[in-house]
Amino acid sequence: MRAWECVETEQFGSVVVRRRDCPLCSSNNDGVRPSGHSQPPWAIKKCATCGFVYIDAAPHYEAQVETMAWERTTKLEERRRAEIRPISYRVSKRTRFRLRLLPKRTVLGYVAARIGSGAVVDLGCGGGQAMENFPLAYKPFGIEISAAAAATANQTFGARGGCAINAPCVEGLRRFDNGFFAAASLRSYLEHEAEPLPVLEHLHRVLAPRGIAVVKVPNYGSLNRLVMGQRWCGFRYPDHLNYFTPTTLRAMAAKAGFETSFGLTGKLPTSDNMWAVLTKPSA
Repeated sequence: MRAWECVETEQFGSVVVRRRDCPLCSSNNDGVRPSGHSQPPWAIKKCATCGFVYIDAAPHYEAQVETMAWERTTKLEERRRAEIRPISYRVSKRTRFRLRLLPKRTVLGYVAARIGSGAVVDLGCGGGQAMENFPLAYKPFGIEISAAAAATANQTFGARGGCAINAPCVEGLRRFDNGFFAAASLRSYLEHEAEPLPVLEHLHRVLAPRGIAVVKVPNYGSLNRLVMGQRWCGFRYPDHLNYFTPTTLRAMAAKAGFETSFGLTGKLPTSDNMWAVLTKPSA
């Protein structure tokens, strides 16, 4: 049984949730005590079998659209961070210029260095803005659970021969043929996904041999998380359902059939985020 196939549901306030087993190895972990980083009613657990860290209850996809929309929860999260670390949060906001001191990583940069052309799918594409700068050699596609955002992306992508599908990603990926895509973008997406392993398995099927998936996720193994504790910027309740380390990201990718590369700087312990390129081996 996969983690998402359990049927137990609960009501957390106005949000209906499903209990999850470990998304990586499907262990139950009912007897595992929640981490001190948990924020009731959201319990963060570390799997006793494989070490994967995750929230053990996930909102239904309908709730993610209706009450957990990113634009709403982001405002709440900013307020929470300002309350628990008022000084460092203000300093961080006022020194955003520091992020421009080094070359900016982009999905396009990773894709263009490896794939010259073809169909590219953006999982959790929002309104399609992330693919606006892709050259015409790439045909844009997307999957998005928000109907309004998917409609906006579909207009943009449709003008270039692609489309955006309004559906959870597992369902959306089922609509494409084997080997249809040359590349995929999973930027700031996989940490939100209730079914991360099934998504990667379906993505493996629809990628062509040597096709790539560019992944950006918060790095739970970062030194900053150890220093900041509960105040770490990677904690978002319950938006971030999965907390990857380089080891568990590689393990999940391998289970789905991918080879993983972080390059020289993709998993720096001093960075709150990590970037990885998942490659589908040649047949």
